[in-house]
Amino acid sequence: MVTIRGAVADDAATLVSLVHQFEREEGKSAARLTVADVLAQGFRERARFSVLLAEDAGRALGYALFYPSYDSEHAARGLYLQDLFVVPEARRRGVGRALIAAVARACQADGGCYLFWNALANNDAGRAFYRRIGAREEPVVTLSLQPDALRRLAAKG
Repeated sequence: MVTIRGAVADDAATLVSLVHQFEREEGKSAARLTVADVLAQGFRERARFSVLLAEDAGRALGYALFYPSYDSEHAARGLYLQDLFVVPEARRRGVGRALIAAVARACQADGGCYLFWNALANNDAGRAFYRRIGAREEPVVTLSLQPDALRRLAAKG
């Protein structure tokens, strides 16, 4: 039976392993996240993120990593879902739906009214899943300043 629970500090190594697996699946070459990162950023007084783990008989099947957000359009709080990952052998068993539903409940419990995330354009299975749970695709382009560009811009003003 699949259970969803909040991650604790003792889950840091499991989370890192799942994140690395997720990044390899997305074709990323070098996963940087370490156990020390998870402990320093996720399990301190002012945690930068929260994690829910999906398990079956103590075996990790997936995770959802999210953090607080604010949207001026809604004039309200919400959550940004950074990662949603289910190990391949556990897919199509309701694990992803259970994880994202738990994130939605966490959002509501915090007084939030929306949840948003990004998906890779070529993630057809993921995007179909998101549509089945009621998500709508927004015509937006995600932009980012990666570390070197961020440093340059910050230094030059």
